[in-house]
Amino acid sequence: MSDATGDARDLREDLLVRYFGKSLQLTKVAPDSLGLDVVFESGPSGRRLAMVAGGDNLGQDLRVALLTATGTDVFNVAFGFDGLRVLTEGIEPALVPEMLRLSVLKTVALDPRIRRVLDVRMAETEPGSRRWEVTVELQTVLGEVLGLVLGTVNGR
Repeated sequence: MSDATGDARDLREDLLVRYFGKSLQLTKVAPDSLGLDVVFESGPSGRRLAMVAGGDNLGQDLRVALLTATGTDVFNVAFGFDGLRVLTEGIEPALVPEMLRLSVLKTVALDPRIRRVLDVRMAETEPGSRRWEVTVELQTVLGEVLGLVLGTVNGR
């Protein structure tokens, strides 16, 4: 006889993987680096590539989108983040955080796994630092509400 709670949990996990995908787990190369590298883990046959799935994969994919300049993906020129344009166009400094927030909103909203973006918050890491921690709250196509810390945007 099977455990109904365990079956429901397995079904939910299968659904999350089906809709949000599964991919190689990535980590920062260094604490302040924008570069990412794959993660290795111990497996039954030695070291293997670590995987990430479901909501964690969605969060990772959104972080990668924010590290990719709009138009640089030849297979999807709409993919990516246009924050570099905001930082280089000579926009009034007081408007830069709001323009970056709107750029994050656009990037996240373009992901087909997102039904709607509920909130985008940019909190300055230190007063006057022009570095903002980006947090989003979104509703997925499955109706789940997720809160994700996507990383830090440097406005220098």
